[in-house]
Amino acid sequence: MRKAIIAVAILALIAMTARFNRPAIRLEHAGASVVVHVETLGEYPTTIRRVQIKEISTGKVVYELLAENGAPQIYNFKLVPGENSTHLADPEPGSYRIDEPNGQNSFLLEPGVRYRLKIWGNGWLPSATDVQF
Repeated sequence: MRKAIIAVAILALIAMTARFNRPAIRLEHAGASVVVHVETLGEYPTTIRRVQIKEISTGKVVYELLAENGAPQIYNFKLVPGENSTHLADPEPGSYRIDEPNGQNSFLLEPGVRYRLKIWGNGWLPSATDVQF
């Protein structure tokens, strides 16, 4: 019984830690564009290991950014309807690689289509929000 209680306590602690390591996402709508803010306390860059944008209706990943080396930190990035550069984020330390669209310099966000934006920080669970243009 005591082992079971300890195991449950450890699992609860792991779950809480994973939750608190998710980056906060704040969307700022500026005309037709959306600025995705991930900065900590509104002014400090945040370590972002992965960014994924997926069409909700089809499940197709239209954009995926992965940490390549170091601990890349960013403040925010901008999304617009239509063509977007694959080099959205300019990290301070570290670097990213583009996983999707592989070998392309841009990706398309269609007006009227709902997208799921997922962002991973240091934890293993992402933060997620929906975006539509």
